Amino acid sequence: MIPLQQLLLRFKNITNTDKIKKEVIVDIFKKNNIPLTVQQISFLKNSIIINVSPIIKTEFLLKKESINHQIKNTPGFEYTSAIQ
Repeated sequence: MIPLQQLLLRFKNITNTDKIKKEVIVDIFKKNNIPLTVQQISFLKNSIIINVSPIIKTEFLLKKESINHQIKNTPGFEYTSAIQ
């Protein structure tokens, strides 16, 4: 039987991939001059959900094509509808 400590060593370098993806999305939004935080992003199946004020949603809608294109072309993102 393998000791628990030895089993846990396998998971030492695993990072929270959702957190990393959220940070990448925040960076994309910042490049497009839209303020967004990691806490305002959530994932649901193949969609990215952003919870922001109506003013920021309007700003996003003006740049939606560009932002969706940037997100879909980022390696590691398999979202069919990037933002909802």
